[in-house]
Amino acid sequence: MLFDKQHILYMVISALVTAGVMVIAYFFIKKEKGKEMLLRFFAIITVVLHFSSIYYDYFFEHIANPELELPMFIPLYPCNVCMWMLLIVALGKKDNKFIKLLSQFVALGGIICGIVGILVNENYGAFEPTQEITSALADFDILKGMLSHSTMLAGAIYLIVGGFVKIRVFDTVIGSIMGLLMFVADGFIVNRLIAIADMSPRNSMYLQEPPFESLPWINTLTIGILGVLIAFSVSALVEQIALPKEERWYSKINRKIKQIKESRAKGEKK
Repeated sequence: MLFDKQHILYMVISALVTAGVMVIAYFFIKKEKGKEMLLRFFAIITVVLHFSSIYYDYFFEHIANPELELPMFIPLYPCNVCMWMLLIVALGKKDNKFIKLLSQFVALGGIICGIVGILVNENYGAFEPTQEITSALADFDILKGMLSHSTMLAGAIYLIVGGFVKIRVFDTVIGSIMGLLMFVADGFIVNRLIAIADMSPRNSMYLQEPPFESLPWINTLTIGILGVLIAFSVSALVEQIALPKEERWYSKINRKIKQIKESRAKGEKK
């Protein structure tokens, strides 16, 4: 059951450990090589945890053919996609424009997916005690799912803490739109592959139906719009706090408009 004592305790411990690691990393890891190594650790350990249940079932449960669920090897849900995006960003060249924009999306998208995956973890919520396993976190599949969301969350936060990403309106909004379009493309491709393979529909990225039947207005379109609005709001707030007025997004737009007007005026005089 979600938000039982065990779930709350996990969330508290995860939050404290993540905050502690971020503080230590911020003050003691100054070299770029060290920062990149820590980011890669978060990205790689997230993927390792994602697949770890296969090896656990084989070596510890002695299951000859461990069950390989579809989300294990196909990015079916937003968290799956963010996990692989984090790995691409961690291993990619930091001066590459695509990597920079993708980093903007992963920083915010990874934080949101990580928090949601910990707070309302479907596997945790669906757990039913048995004689062998009486608590949710004693089930390795659930435990590794919670841990992988925690490490992905830490990696997304470290993109900001480590200075890989600077939250700025234009880069953040463009990166978010790019990331959301990649979500939609992934969902379309996955749903088509499942249909071609004549498998049961899995509603990847909620393109086939809304995530909640009782709330049909919460769909891919509204979620995408809300995501862009959140990205804009967060980055605008950061700029308002961190940057002088002349460097903020609206000042840049005003300068651009002024330049266009001046250019037109010069053209008319000629």
